[in-house]
Amino acid sequence: MSQQVLSKAELERVVLSNLRMLPGCQHIEHVLVVERPGPRRNWAVIEIEPPLSTAADNAARNAISALQREFLLSP
Repeated sequence: MSQQVLSKAELERVVLSNLRMLPGCQHIEHVLVVERPGPRRNWAVIEIEPPLSTAADNAARNAISALQREFLLSP
């Protein structure tokens, strides 16, 4: 499966939009994506504001993992 390449701003919008659909995550205002080494999962979310409850954080991590399989951060 081919991954779609997005700019940092586009990727942050996609992540934010997807996370806001999750239970307990509707209030998220900001996510910060950074580049990380790796050919397949070349980005990570290092900040979610405001912080999430434990249950919402677990759901967000699962969603982010799925998004990392679908999208790449453009160099």
